Amino acid sequence: MNINHHPDDATLLSYAAGSLPESFDVLVACHLQHCAHCHEKVFQAEALAGQLLNAQATAVPQQNDSARDDFFRKLEMESAPTPQPELIDPRQETMPDAIQKILSGQGDDLPWKCLVPGMHSISLDSMDGGLKLLRIAPGRNLPMHSHQGSELTMVLQGAFQDELGCFYPGDVADLNHEVEHQPITIGNEACICLVAMDAPLQFKGLVPKLLQPFIGF
Repeated sequence: MNINHHPDDATLLSYAAGSLPESFDVLVACHLQHCAHCHEKVFQAEALAGQLLNAQATAVPQQNDSARDDFFRKLEMESAPTPQPELIDPRQETMPDAIQKILSGQGDDLPWKCLVPGMHSISLDSMDGGLKLLRIAPGRNLPMHSHQGSELTMVLQGAFQDELGCFYPGDVADLNHEVEHQPITIGNEACICLVAMDAPLQFKGLVPKLLQPFIGF
């Protein structure tokens, strides 16, 4: 995969620290299976976190902001790849079966629920209830919307474009309440995305708002 869009550094650091909500954790784990760039960042973050914890026993106490700045500065200084074994992450080994089927080309066999014509979804098991698969037919789009919270969207099949660019398999859109966009599928096949959210979308316009309870986003 030629991946051009990645989770933010703050998201990757939270993943390395084990502090992401479960739905976001699963999505980042899925991205790491295909992205050596983010794999390396997480590996470095975990290594640096261990070094900082070991140093705390003898270091003079610092303010929280200073300690965080030191962490980011050290992470940016790690420019050369660090030799490492193949990543074996238990969070990746427990990837939902539905995601594995899509990645292996068996997405049509899944129990898709029709939301509106051209848009289907599957709710995946997660403790926070925020993980879904979304399939949008070629040439269709989501209504213009903003976000009441955080959202991660990873393309598994097909592609879409919005105000932020074009997203292809493996790409991740890391979104927050400041982003307003209208994704539309591109190409000749349906776009299937893995979506993690911690709050509902905020649709623009009367009709999308009326449809939102049926769409479930």
